[in-house]
Amino acid sequence: MKSYKVLWVLLALIILPTLGRLVWFYRGWYSVPQVPEINDTQIILPLPPYKPFVDEPTDGDGLAVIDLSHNNNLEIDDLAPLRDRLTVRGVRVRTFDGSSGSLGMQLRGATALVVVAPASPYSQEERDAVMAFVEDGGRVLLAADPTRPVPLSPEELLDMPSIFFPTSAVPAINSLANAFGVIYFDDYLYNMVDNEGNYRNVKFTTLDEEHPLTQDLEEVIFFAAHSLRTKGLSLITGDENILSPLRTGETELTAAALAADGQVLALGDVSVLTPSYHVIADNNRFLSNISDWLATAARDWDLKDFPYLYAGPVDLVQTFGDLLDPRLIVTIDGLQAVFEQAELSLTLQAEADSDHDVLLLGTFSDLDLVERYLTSAGISVTLEGVDRGGQVGENIEDTITIEGLGTLDIKGTILYVVDHSKGRVVILVLAEDNEKTIQAVNRLGSVDFSGCVQDDDVMVCSTGELLEGVEEKEREQPVEEDGGRVFILYDDDGPRGARTAAAEFETILKNSYSVTIWSTSRDGIPSSQDLAGYDVIIVDSGDYAFDTQDTKTLAVLDEIEMGILYVGAQSFPISGTNTADLNDVEVVNGSHPLAAGFEEGEVISLTTSESGVSAFVIDVDDLDGITVSAVFARGPNSLEAGAPVLIAFSDERAGVRLIRGYFAFYRLPEAAQRTFAINAVEWLLGP
Repeated sequence: MKSYKVLWVLLALIILPTLGRLVWFYRGWYSVPQVPEINDTQIILPLPPYKPFVDEPTDGDGLAVIDLSHNNNLEIDDLAPLRDRLTVRGVRVRTFDGSSGSLGMQLRGATALVVVAPASPYSQEERDAVMAFVEDGGRVLLAADPTRPVPLSPEELLDMPSIFFPTSAVPAINSLANAFGVIYFDDYLYNMVDNEGNYRNVKFTTLDEEHPLTQDLEEVIFFAAHSLRTKGLSLITGDENILSPLRTGETELTAAALAADGQVLALGDVSVLTPSYHVIADNNRFLSNISDWLATAARDWDLKDFPYLYAGPVDLVQTFGDLLDPRLIVTIDGLQAVFEQAELSLTLQAEADSDHDVLLLGTFSDLDLVERYLTSAGISVTLEGVDRGGQVGENIEDTITIEGLGTLDIKGTILYVVDHSKGRVVILVLAEDNEKTIQAVNRLGSVDFSGCVQDDDVMVCSTGELLEGVEEKEREQPVEEDGGRVFILYDDDGPRGARTAAAEFETILKNSYSVTIWSTSRDGIPSSQDLAGYDVIIVDSGDYAFDTQDTKTLAVLDEIEMGILYVGAQSFPISGTNTADLNDVEVVNGSHPLAAGFEEGEVISLTTSESGVSAFVIDVDDLDGITVSAVFARGPNSLEAGAPVLIAFSDERAGVRLIRGYFAFYRLPEAAQRTFAINAVEWLLGP
């Protein structure tokens, strides 16, 4: 009996709490609500605006090179709309993947260069080639956006951190863009008020109304865009609602700009060039305007662009001797390949056609057929004491006198003359005998002008003795002051970061010093041999985060006893440091040579960091053993205000000076950059 009572009690303890919860929380039975069926015919989705557009191509010419040799983050058909429109305009399009030759060789015959979403940096040699290309009239289109980081390697595809935190490709585009005063920020533009279906699909209506690239455009939509900074012309600008998470508080941000006197177009978005984004709003017309701009580029061709300075069929004519030199047959076979690559024809003729361009070969002893070209170029030839004017002189050697260059001995001299009269291009090649002339033609075909001197349309390559006049010509040229050799090491392979100020340092210093640029991401860590012979070393880590790889660079530099400037938000930390945001710097020692041109107490506001990497905070009390001077400190608007941010070390007995700056140099205003860079190098050269 007792067992039954115990059982009932247990059941009651289990059942009663359950019933209580049901009664308290679930009062009544649940009724399924009636949900009306969805009528999908009544669903209205906002569609992006489509504007019918009929392309009216401008007649163009030339060759556009699309550079895909820098690990570009592109699909094969991404640039199909641009290719098609260039082709319709009469422009030949060539893709360069880096498998043969150099970028400089590809640009020899080009009128336009297209660089889209590169993921590996441009070398100094490539950068110089593109800058020379632009100076000759070539046009460059640059485009990059935040959706196209450095492509993942097969190993990284299995690594989750690499997938979710890809490496930014902004340093790659900046390695070229910075040469033209354009800076891509490692950010994205957004608009939370008025956008195209997504806050990162940004509408732009503030467009330059006068420039042909943006003329007649009402609205352009960028579907993923970086912001830019340039000293050139801002073509597309955001309104007060278009913002950047990196450039807090800034408005009127630039998304497309022209630089280098209108020869370089920089776009912060790639999608505007790609299907099907290119047909939205006025993007279609914008793409056609870009194509017109590229198609109408006009290069200033000279001999260094041989054979691309020719425009039509070319006749090769021998002006020396009565019989054809058989060696010319072999020579023309080699030249044919060069001309075919330029899509030009070359034919060996006894006499040039009046409608054809010409390549004339002659010797200094047989000038009757080429005399007018020499006279037009201001060149006179003196043979055996008698010049071509019939005047006789004593002890006169066989010489060439060229207006603007001077007088040279004929022996060992090659002369190239370009003539543009009568609506065609004539290139004259002269040497002392038949054999040397044929060698000169081969040299022309390989575009080897090392050791030559050029003055407009005349080029002289001579191994002979330089006579009167040439030295004076050289002295008249502006000579850069050789104040010393400066090695600029930009430490750009940190785990996070946007850019360094290598381009700014080079621009400021190159007219006074011999400057060499070295990138750790491209060239690796320099050895002590690489650094040998330099007077000053500048190590700029910009706003890259510190990496253990930097300690290897530091170990190499520790062996160097000379002036070194370390500058960067996290440039080689000292033990015990922490980080804090840096917005401004204050001059705290106006008497130090590094502060020349600044006022003590002057506060210098810094531009926004492009990466958001915080700068190290250092304590001068931790530094002892050598003379230390704090020249700049963290400004009043920065965290840890008053902490040193620029320190100068000196050991005059050992003849060593050292500067450590814990801020990104590129964030200084332009005037402050120039003042500080010159002060730093002059002080480091002091011992």
